[in-house]
Amino acid sequence: MIDRLDKYFKKYLDNYVFLELMPHYIKRERLDFMRNVPMPVKKEYLKELAGKDEIHFQYFIEGMIDLIGIDSSFRYAPQYITFLNYVNKDIPKIIVSLAIDFAREEQLVHAAILLRAALRMNEADPDALYNYMLVCRNMYNDSDEDEYIADFKMEVFESLKSLKACRPDFAMTYYFLGFAYINAGRYSSASREWKTFISMSEPCEERAEIEERLSELEIPVKIEQGYMDVIKGEWERGLEVLEAYKDESTLRGWWPLSYYLGVGYNRTGRYEDAVAVLKKAQRENPSGAEILAELVIAHNALGDEVNAEKYKKKLDIVKRNFRSED
Repeated sequence: MIDRLDKYFKKYLDNYVFLELMPHYIKRERLDFMRNVPMPVKKEYLKELAGKDEIHFQYFIEGMIDLIGIDSSFRYAPQYITFLNYVNKDIPKIIVSLAIDFAREEQLVHAAILLRAALRMNEADPDALYNYMLVCRNMYNDSDEDEYIADFKMEVFESLKSLKACRPDFAMTYYFLGFAYINAGRYSSASREWKTFISMSEPCEERAEIEERLSELEIPVKIEQGYMDVIKGEWERGLEVLEAYKDESTLRGWWPLSYYLGVGYNRTGRYEDAVAVLKKAQRENPSGAEILAELVIAHNALGDEVNAEKYKKKLDIVKRNFRSED
Protein backbone atom coordinates (compact mmCIF):
# COMPACT_ATOMS: atom_id res chain seq x y z
CA MET A 1 0.00 0.00 0.00
CA ILE A 2 1.08 3.58 -0.53
CA ASP A 3 0.43 6.59 1.66
CA ARG A 4 -2.51 7.93 -0.35
CA LEU A 5 -4.64 8.57 2.73
CA ASP A 6 -2.18 10.68 4.76
CA LYS A 7 -3.81 13.86 3.48
CA TYR A 8 -7.07 12.94 5.20
CA PHE A 9 -5.49 12.34 8.60
CA LYS A 10 -2.65 14.86 8.97
CA LYS A 11 -5.01 17.57 10.18
CA TYR A 12 -5.27 15.64 13.46
CA LEU A 13 -1.61 16.41 14.20
CA ASP A 14 -2.83 19.75 15.52
CA ASN A 15 -4.37 17.94 18.51
CA TYR A 16 -0.91 17.19 19.96
CA VAL A 17 1.95 18.94 21.70
CA PHE A 18 5.38 17.45 22.35
CA LEU A 19 7.35 16.95 25.58
CA GLU A 20 10.77 15.37 26.20
CA LEU A 21 11.77 12.71 28.68
CA MET A 22 14.19 13.88 31.36
CA PRO A 23 17.80 12.71 30.78
CA HIS A 24 18.00 10.97 34.17
CA TYR A 25 14.86 8.97 33.37
CA ILE A 26 16.24 7.92 29.97
CA LYS A 27 19.44 6.74 31.62
CA ARG A 28 17.69 4.92 34.47
CA GLU A 29 15.27 3.06 32.16
CA ARG A 30 17.91 2.40 29.47
CA LEU A 31 15.98 4.31 26.83
CA ASP A 32 18.92 5.78 24.97
CA PHE A 33 17.06 5.41 21.67
CA MET A 34 14.53 7.97 22.98
CA ARG A 35 17.11 10.65 23.72
CA ASN A 36 16.03 13.96 22.12
CA VAL A 37 12.87 12.31 20.81
CA PRO A 38 9.75 14.41 21.51
CA MET A 39 6.89 12.57 23.19
CA PRO A 40 3.40 13.41 21.87
CA VAL A 41 0.57 14.23 24.26
CA LYS A 42 -2.96 15.31 23.43
CA LYS A 43 -3.52 18.94 24.29
CA GLU A 44 -6.54 17.98 26.38
CA TYR A 45 -4.26 16.08 28.79
CA LEU A 46 -1.86 18.95 29.51
CA LYS A 47 -3.89 20.35 32.38
CA GLU A 48 -4.07 16.95 34.01
CA LEU A 49 -0.30 16.46 33.65
CA ALA A 50 0.61 19.90 35.01
CA GLY A 51 2.21 19.86 38.44
CA LYS A 52 2.56 16.08 38.66
CA ASP A 53 5.95 14.50 39.22
CA GLU A 54 5.12 11.01 37.97
CA ILE A 55 5.16 10.22 34.27
CA HIS A 56 1.81 9.21 32.80
CA PHE A 57 3.05 6.90 30.11
CA GLN A 58 -0.43 5.96 28.96
CA TYR A 59 -0.75 9.48 27.51
CA PHE A 60 2.56 9.17 25.68
CA ILE A 61 1.69 5.69 24.43
CA GLU A 62 -1.68 6.85 23.13
CA GLY A 63 -0.01 9.80 21.43
CA MET A 64 2.70 7.71 19.81
CA ILE A 65 0.21 5.21 18.42
CA ASP A 66 -1.94 8.01 17.02
CA LEU A 67 1.02 9.83 15.45
CA ILE A 68 2.20 6.66 13.72
CA GLY A 69 -1.28 6.18 12.27
CA ILE A 70 -1.91 9.81 11.38
CA ASP A 71 1.28 10.45 9.40
CA SER A 72 2.99 7.48 7.75
CA SER A 73 6.17 9.53 7.22
CA PHE A 74 6.35 11.04 10.70
CA ARG A 75 9.99 11.67 11.59
CA TYR A 76 10.06 9.84 14.90
CA ALA A 77 7.83 6.90 13.99
CA PRO A 78 10.73 4.36 14.07
CA GLN A 79 11.65 5.37 17.63
CA TYR A 80 8.00 5.31 18.68
CA ILE A 81 7.60 1.79 17.28
CA THR A 82 10.72 0.63 19.12
CA PHE A 83 9.43 2.19 22.34
CA LEU A 84 5.96 0.63 21.99
CA ASN A 85 7.42 -2.83 21.41
CA TYR A 86 9.71 -2.25 24.40
CA VAL A 87 6.69 -1.48 26.59
CA ASN A 88 4.61 -4.46 25.42
CA LYS A 89 5.53 -6.95 22.70
CA ASP A 90 1.81 -7.68 22.15
CA ILE A 91 0.90 -4.05 21.56
CA PRO A 92 -0.05 -4.51 17.87
CA LYS A 93 -2.78 -6.97 18.92
CA ILE A 94 -3.95 -4.55 21.61
CA ILE A 95 -4.13 -1.73 19.03
CA VAL A 96 -6.24 -3.86 16.66
CA SER A 97 -8.59 -4.80 19.48
CA LEU A 98 -9.02 -1.13 20.46
CA ALA A 99 -9.64 -0.21 16.83
CA ILE A 100 -12.40 -2.82 16.54
CA ASP A 101 -14.07 -1.32 19.62
CA PHE A 102 -13.95 2.17 18.11
CA ALA A 103 -15.33 0.85 14.81
CA ARG A 104 -18.25 -0.76 16.62
CA GLU A 105 -18.99 2.64 18.17
CA GLU A 106 -18.94 4.20 14.66
CA GLN A 107 -15.77 6.16 15.47
CA LEU A 108 -14.31 5.23 12.10
CA VAL A 109 -11.59 7.88 11.88
CA HIS A 110 -10.02 6.86 15.18
CA ALA A 111 -10.37 3.19 14.24
CA ALA A 112 -8.61 3.83 10.92
CA ILE A 113 -5.77 5.73 12.63
CA LEU A 114 -5.18 2.88 15.08
CA LEU A 115 -5.23 0.25 12.33
CA ARG A 116 -2.83 2.29 10.21
CA ALA A 117 -0.49 2.31 13.22
CA ALA A 118 -0.83 -1.45 13.66
CA LEU A 119 -0.01 -1.98 9.98
CA ARG A 120 2.99 0.33 10.27
CA MET A 121 4.25 -2.00 12.98
CA ASN A 122 3.42 -5.15 11.01
CA GLU A 123 2.20 -4.67 7.44
CA ALA A 124 1.34 -8.37 7.12
CA ASP A 125 -0.93 -8.56 10.17
CA PRO A 126 -4.07 -10.25 8.76
CA ASP A 127 -6.36 -9.02 11.53
CA ALA A 128 -5.22 -5.43 11.04
CA LEU A 129 -5.52 -5.70 7.24
CA TYR A 130 -9.02 -7.18 7.34
CA ASN A 131 -10.39 -4.68 9.83
CA TYR A 132 -8.64 -1.75 8.12
CA MET A 133 -10.27 -2.81 4.86
CA LEU A 134 -13.71 -2.91 6.51
CA VAL A 135 -13.23 0.50 8.14
CA CYS A 136 -12.04 2.12 4.88
CA ARG A 137 -14.99 0.52 3.08
CA ASN A 138 -17.42 2.04 5.55
CA MET A 139 -15.68 5.40 5.34
CA TYR A 140 -16.07 5.72 1.57
CA ASN A 141 -19.65 4.45 1.76
CA ASP A 142 -20.40 7.40 4.05
CA SER A 143 -18.96 9.94 1.59
CA ASP A 144 -20.20 11.62 -1.57
CA GLU A 145 -16.87 13.26 -2.53
CA ASP A 146 -15.37 11.67 -5.65
CA GLU A 147 -11.66 11.93 -4.86
CA TYR A 148 -12.17 10.73 -1.29
CA ILE A 149 -14.19 7.74 -2.50
CA ALA A 150 -11.60 6.87 -5.15
CA ASP A 151 -8.72 7.03 -2.64
CA PHE A 152 -10.46 4.88 -0.07
CA LYS A 153 -11.65 2.36 -2.68
CA MET A 154 -8.07 1.89 -3.81
CA GLU A 155 -6.94 1.52 -0.19
CA VAL A 156 -9.55 -1.23 0.24
CA PHE A 157 -8.31 -2.94 -2.92
CA GLU A 158 -4.66 -2.77 -1.87
CA SER A 159 -5.51 -4.05 1.62
CA LEU A 160 -7.37 -7.01 0.14
CA LYS A 161 -4.46 -7.89 -2.15
CA SER A 162 -2.10 -7.79 0.83
CA LEU A 163 -4.50 -9.90 2.87
CA LYS A 164 -4.74 -12.44 0.04
CA ALA A 165 -0.94 -12.68 -0.05
CA CYS A 166 -0.54 -13.27 3.69
CA ARG A 167 -3.71 -15.30 4.31
CA PRO A 168 -4.64 -17.10 1.07
CA ASP A 169 -6.85 -19.49 3.05
CA PHE A 170 -9.21 -16.77 4.33
CA ALA A 171 -12.43 -17.04 2.32
CA MET A 172 -13.86 -13.60 3.08
CA THR A 173 -10.93 -11.95 1.29
CA TYR A 174 -12.26 -13.33 -1.99
CA TYR A 175 -15.78 -12.25 -1.11
CA PHE A 176 -14.74 -8.61 -0.75
CA LEU A 177 -12.22 -8.75 -3.62
CA GLY A 178 -15.09 -9.63 -5.92
CA PHE A 179 -16.87 -6.41 -4.97
CA ALA A 180 -13.64 -4.42 -5.37
CA TYR A 181 -13.26 -5.71 -8.92
CA ILE A 182 -16.92 -4.96 -9.63
CA ASN A 183 -16.29 -1.36 -8.54
CA ALA A 184 -13.45 -1.20 -11.06
CA GLY A 185 -15.57 -2.73 -13.84
CA ARG A 186 -13.43 -5.88 -14.00
CA TYR A 187 -16.02 -8.60 -14.17
CA SER A 188 -13.91 -11.57 -15.20
CA SER A 189 -11.67 -10.90 -12.19
CA ALA A 190 -14.71 -10.54 -9.91
CA SER A 191 -16.08 -13.84 -11.21
CA ARG A 192 -12.74 -15.54 -10.54
CA GLU A 193 -12.54 -14.28 -6.94
CA TRP A 194 -16.15 -15.16 -6.17
CA LYS A 195 -15.74 -18.67 -7.55
CA THR A 196 -12.76 -19.07 -5.23
CA PHE A 197 -14.87 -17.79 -2.33
CA ILE A 198 -17.60 -20.37 -3.06
CA SER A 199 -15.06 -23.19 -3.30
CA MET A 200 -13.62 -22.26 0.10
CA SER A 201 -16.75 -21.40 2.09
CA GLU A 202 -19.39 -23.42 3.86
CA PRO A 203 -23.10 -22.82 3.17
CA CYS A 204 -23.94 -19.37 4.54
CA GLU A 205 -25.83 -16.19 3.71
CA GLU A 206 -22.81 -14.67 1.92
CA ARG A 207 -22.33 -17.78 -0.20
CA ALA A 208 -25.97 -17.76 -1.31
CA GLU A 209 -25.60 -14.08 -2.19
CA ILE A 210 -22.51 -14.68 -4.31
CA GLU A 211 -24.01 -17.65 -6.11
CA GLU A 212 -26.83 -15.36 -7.23
CA ARG A 213 -24.43 -12.57 -8.18
CA LEU A 214 -22.30 -14.95 -10.25
CA SER A 215 -25.31 -15.81 -12.39
CA GLU A 216 -25.86 -12.06 -12.92
CA LEU A 217 -22.26 -11.69 -14.08
CA GLU A 218 -22.63 -13.91 -17.15
CA ILE A 219 -23.57 -11.02 -19.48
CA PRO A 220 -21.04 -8.55 -18.02
CA VAL A 221 -18.27 -11.13 -18.47
CA LYS A 222 -19.28 -11.58 -22.13
CA ILE A 223 -19.29 -7.82 -22.59
CA GLU A 224 -15.86 -7.60 -21.01
CA GLN A 225 -14.67 -10.23 -23.48
CA GLY A 226 -16.03 -8.06 -26.30
CA TYR A 227 -14.07 -5.14 -24.87
CA MET A 228 -10.92 -7.25 -24.72
CA ASP A 229 -11.40 -8.17 -28.37
CA VAL A 230 -11.56 -4.47 -29.22
CA ILE A 231 -8.43 -3.71 -27.21
CA LYS A 232 -6.59 -6.55 -28.96
CA GLY A 233 -7.48 -5.00 -32.30
CA GLU A 234 -10.20 -7.45 -33.23
CA TRP A 235 -12.55 -4.56 -33.92
CA GLU A 236 -15.43 -6.18 -35.72
CA ARG A 237 -15.79 -9.12 -33.39
CA GLY A 238 -15.56 -6.96 -30.29
CA LEU A 239 -18.06 -4.34 -31.41
CA GLU A 240 -20.43 -7.05 -32.62
CA VAL A 241 -20.59 -8.41 -29.07
CA LEU A 242 -20.93 -5.00 -27.45
CA GLU A 243 -23.56 -3.58 -29.78
CA ALA A 244 -25.70 -6.68 -29.33
CA TYR A 245 -26.32 -5.57 -25.74
CA LYS A 246 -26.65 -1.82 -26.38
CA ASP A 247 -30.45 -1.80 -26.00
CA GLU A 248 -30.66 -4.48 -23.31
CA SER A 249 -33.17 -3.16 -20.75
CA THR A 250 -31.52 -4.98 -17.84
CA LEU A 251 -28.28 -3.09 -18.57
CA ARG A 252 -29.84 0.38 -18.58
CA GLY A 253 -27.75 2.63 -16.36
CA TRP A 254 -24.84 0.14 -16.33
CA TRP A 255 -21.82 2.32 -17.16
CA PRO A 256 -19.31 -0.34 -18.28
CA LEU A 257 -21.28 -1.16 -21.43
CA SER A 258 -21.24 2.49 -22.52
CA TYR A 259 -17.56 2.70 -21.62
CA TYR A 260 -16.63 -0.43 -23.57
CA LEU A 261 -18.58 0.82 -26.58
CA GLY A 262 -16.77 4.15 -26.33
CA VAL A 263 -13.41 2.41 -26.40
CA GLY A 264 -14.47 0.42 -29.44
CA TYR A 265 -15.69 3.51 -31.27
CA ASN A 266 -12.49 5.40 -30.39
CA ARG A 267 -10.34 2.58 -31.74
CA THR A 268 -12.30 2.46 -35.00
CA GLY A 269 -12.35 6.22 -35.56
CA ARG A 270 -16.03 6.76 -34.69
CA TYR A 271 -15.27 9.63 -32.33
CA GLU A 272 -18.67 11.33 -32.26
CA ASP A 273 -20.30 8.01 -31.38
CA ALA A 274 -17.61 7.55 -28.74
CA VAL A 275 -18.32 10.94 -27.12
CA ALA A 276 -22.06 10.17 -26.92
CA VAL A 277 -21.67 6.84 -25.12
CA LEU A 278 -18.72 7.93 -22.98
CA LYS A 279 -20.61 10.96 -21.64
CA LYS A 280 -23.37 8.57 -20.65
CA ALA A 281 -20.84 6.34 -18.88
CA GLN A 282 -19.28 9.35 -17.14
CA ARG A 283 -22.64 10.50 -15.78
CA GLU A 284 -23.17 7.05 -14.32
CA ASN A 285 -19.63 6.75 -12.92
CA PRO A 286 -18.12 10.25 -12.42
CA SER A 287 -14.87 8.98 -10.87
CA GLY A 288 -14.10 6.48 -13.63
CA ALA A 289 -10.54 7.28 -14.71
CA GLU A 290 -10.73 5.06 -17.78
CA ILE A 291 -13.87 6.84 -19.00
CA LEU A 292 -12.25 10.24 -18.60
CA ALA A 293 -9.15 9.09 -20.49
CA GLU A 294 -11.26 7.93 -23.43
CA LEU A 295 -13.16 11.23 -23.47
CA VAL A 296 -9.83 13.05 -23.73
CA ILE A 297 -8.86 10.84 -26.70
CA ALA A 298 -12.19 11.40 -28.48
CA HIS A 299 -12.25 15.16 -28.03
CA ASN A 300 -8.64 15.51 -29.11
CA ALA A 301 -9.40 13.50 -32.25
CA LEU A 302 -12.35 15.80 -32.99
CA GLY A 303 -10.18 18.88 -32.49
CA ASP A 304 -12.25 19.99 -29.47
CA GLU A 305 -9.42 21.32 -27.29
CA VAL A 306 -11.71 22.92 -24.70
CA ASN A 307 -13.48 19.68 -23.79
CA ALA A 308 -10.29 17.67 -24.08
CA GLU A 309 -8.68 19.92 -21.44
CA LYS A 310 -11.79 19.82 -19.26
CA TYR A 311 -11.75 16.02 -19.06
CA LYS A 312 -7.97 15.91 -18.70
CA LYS A 313 -8.23 18.03 -15.53
CA LYS A 314 -10.83 15.67 -14.13
CA LEU A 315 -8.64 12.71 -15.05
CA ASP A 316 -5.63 14.16 -13.23
CA ILE A 317 -7.57 14.02 -9.97
CA VAL A 318 -8.44 10.32 -10.11
CA LYS A 319 -6.06 8.58 -12.50
CA ARG A 320 -3.53 7.60 -9.84
CA ASN A 321 -6.19 5.59 -8.01
CA PHE A 322 -6.97 3.14 -10.77
CA ARG A 323 -4.39 0.74 -12.10
CA SER A 324 -4.92 -2.21 -14.38
CA GLU A 325 -2.73 -4.62 -12.42
CA ASP A 326 -4.26 -7.59 -10.59
